[in-house]
Amino acid sequence: MKFKKIYQQAVERALSISAFIFPFLELNYYFGAKVFMGTESVPIKYLWVSKIAKFAMFYEKNVYLVFIVMVAVFITCSRGTIPLTKYVRFNVIQAILLNILTACAGQVYTYLPLFMRETNIGLILANSIYVSVALTMGYCIIHIAYGKYPRLPVVSEGARLQVQRGYLDD
Repeated sequence: MKFKKIYQQAVERALSISAFIFPFLELNYYFGAKVFMGTESVPIKYLWVSKIAKFAMFYEKNVYLVFIVMVAVFITCSRGTIPLTKYVRFNVIQAILLNILTACAGQVYTYLPLFMRETNIGLILANSIYVSVALTMGYCIIHIAYGKYPRLPVVSEGARLQVQRGYLDD
């Protein structure tokens, strides 16, 4: 009986953490090359070229597929059509909302004037966004691994409202 509960908690946490693939893909698509290739460190450049760039290329080639999967997961979690716990639904929706914020930041960055993007100002901005979103994802993943609810301003409230709305749809 105890093994079943531990297994259930592990599955819940794994599902919650796996949802952060969406903001990870989005973050590396928009800012990864600028951040990793903008440094003088050869090991960091190698990490980008050999590992992380593959994720960004996958996202670039399958952007609509990833979007459809993300929307399907969001609708499933917000409406509660699959019997997932509130914990999983909250964390998955929170990851998707973080993805939306990352996509908005990426779009704004893309439409900045070229002289801003390609100078030190653009590099600082890209690094700031990349590090802040990566740290936010790390914060969430650590909290989820310990079985806690990560609290993010605005995002957590949006996720909570979506989870509650799912129970009202029944």
